[in-house]
Amino acid sequence: MSTTFPYGSVLKVQREFSLDDIRTKLNEMKRCGMNYVVIWPALFWWENKAHANYPFQTGIEILKHAEEIGMKVIMELAGQITALEYAPDFIMREEYYAKKANGTVDNDKIIFDYLNYNHPEVKQMVRKHYTAAAKAYKGYSALYGYDILNETMFTSYDRYTLQLFREWLEEKYLTIERLNEVWDRSYYDWNQIEFTYWLWASVMPFVDWQQFRKTNMGMILNEWKGYIKAVDPDCPTIADNINSMIATDNFYGRPHDDWNIAENVDEYGISFYPKENLQGQPHYKRWETFVGVHSATKTGRFWISELQSHHRNMFNPNSIVYPYELKWWSWEAISHGAKGLIYWKWDPFIKGVQTAGRGLVDPQGGFTPRADAAAEIAAILDQYSHEFTTYDPEQPRVAILYDKLTHDFTKAFTQSVPHEANIYIDSLAGLYECLWELNIPVKFITPDDVKSGKEKEFQTLFLTNQLAIGPELAEAIRQFAAQGGTVIADGKFGEIREDGLLNEQLPGGALNEQLGYQLIDIDPLGLGINVEREANGETLHFPGFFERKLLHVDGDKAEVWGAYADNHAGVLVSPVGEGRIVYISSMVWYGYNKKPDARVLDWVRLLDEKYELALHKAEDARLRLCTLRGEDGLLLFVFNYTGEAISSLIRLNGIGSSAESLVRVTDGRSIAIEQNQDQVAFTDAIQSKEVAIYKLAWRG
Repeated sequence: MSTTFPYGSVLKVQREFSLDDIRTKLNEMKRCGMNYVVIWPALFWWENKAHANYPFQTGIEILKHAEEIGMKVIMELAGQITALEYAPDFIMREEYYAKKANGTVDNDKIIFDYLNYNHPEVKQMVRKHYTAAAKAYKGYSALYGYDILNETMFTSYDRYTLQLFREWLEEKYLTIERLNEVWDRSYYDWNQIEFTYWLWASVMPFVDWQQFRKTNMGMILNEWKGYIKAVDPDCPTIADNINSMIATDNFYGRPHDDWNIAENVDEYGISFYPKENLQGQPHYKRWETFVGVHSATKTGRFWISELQSHHRNMFNPNSIVYPYELKWWSWEAISHGAKGLIYWKWDPFIKGVQTAGRGLVDPQGGFTPRADAAAEIAAILDQYSHEFTTYDPEQPRVAILYDKLTHDFTKAFTQSVPHEANIYIDSLAGLYECLWELNIPVKFITPDDVKSGKEKEFQTLFLTNQLAIGPELAEAIRQFAAQGGTVIADGKFGEIREDGLLNEQLPGGALNEQLGYQLIDIDPLGLGINVEREANGETLHFPGFFERKLLHVDGDKAEVWGAYADNHAGVLVSPVGEGRIVYISSMVWYGYNKKPDARVLDWVRLLDEKYELALHKAEDARLRLCTLRGEDGLLLFVFNYTGEAISSLIRLNGIGSSAESLVRVTDGRSIAIEQNQDQVAFTDAIQSKEVAIYKLAWRG
């Protein structure tokens, strides 16, 4: 594995650029400390057609110069301008466009970005040009790899896609009778299935379509990856989503599937633009995005393939990027496992709807304060390249279940109540924010992870508004609890099976027999919950939200830990083997997302005291901590998002007696530490809006 951290920017090559212009820009990137460049487009249709290597001569010259100055190149084969890539205008036909649901061609957006990837002739165009690009660029030492699809997106209601959907359904259901049972339909042949929007009888047509679309995106990428590997098997392929499917529903319709994309390429990346307005994304939301992306990859590796470098276009000054924000975003990504970081983009756009937007440098190529900040980051990455390339996010004690099936079910059931369409993602966000506020790190895991036993890497598993629980998932959750794990669930809890049928035993579905209580009814009123603190007998009150379940408790199998004002159970603890299932019978985390309430944080503090959720602690709760761990030490990132300097005691737990020294990476200062058993403590001052990075080295 290379010990150089991939760090660079995208260079959008304009036809107005001469080769000398391009070389100058690459030289300036190198002066900024960058060692990687992404070149887009990778085909140059405006070149002199007399070149023997047309349309790749410009790319070859870029590779040659990059080799001379010690830079690596990623060739981006598919961005969002198909006419400059695999589908030049001179071979384009109307039938290559994707189809809308009404049967018309999908080509009326101001930013056009995809064709019908399932059309056989489009497949051949992609194969032809990807193969040609790989043949042209293969063997140049500066070539790192190929970005085969930037910002994945595809929807089409055409006959080729419909046939693939029918085949997918047949593989899933095996018999038409089983599909009829689940869909509540009356087909007698797979070829009778058409695109359908009727959900009155069953929501499964919608859910299956969404599941297929995610699968189809992976199928397409796997094909495109194969085109490259057939020619250049040694260079990695990359594909990118926008943000994370866990952190936002804004890109649900593309569709976005972090797990699926990561599985079908060598390196998984994301585009990340956290600032549309002056306020930008909440800090926790950026962290949630990076945790989600890290969780989706089998190795934990991911790239930031595009990081916002400045305002989006000339008429959106509120999306301006300040140097301290660039540092926040970069270190947030790296501290969560990013193993490559690319800015979008090096210089401002000179044409198109984004004219004058983006760019680390000004229109003349002069360094801006953002370029200076990027250079400062580059110097630290270079000095500690071993740590940044080999250390990984520290293993947390807490996992949150993310279930894309429940996600799709929730979107289906909220078709008639669109104001609640984001209820599942917002519930995850509310839960994540509460844990983030208390410096409790987490990872997201899937039902497949739980069924395979991966949840045993954690002590506590959170489920929030987990609609779909079938027998296999229920048994895996039961085993986790029985072996000493703590399961904490709230809100919807196993309402339906994985085929959409209502579970008879509620809450919990197939888990219900472990719980010791039964659903009587629901009530949207009287949602406040009172919980007794065991240590001092005081009562903690925190709000529920949306609805509460009225439960009948059977005997003494479940302990009622908290109750509503009318004495109905609000929080129940059911012992299961060596562990337990804790259930909050209202939507607490969804409520926190909609109406943040400090009393909910008090409830999470109580959970932390009881079940030891956190790893490390900052005495000043305004600081946020993140860690990377390696064989020879620990990297600690301390973020101060406030407008004032903060001096705080910080305690690092689980260190053992091996800690030798602590150095503040960002300025080289040695910091005195105190060791007490397996804990290391130190005090330092973090300046306003600063990210302080520390290296804790092990003995030996």
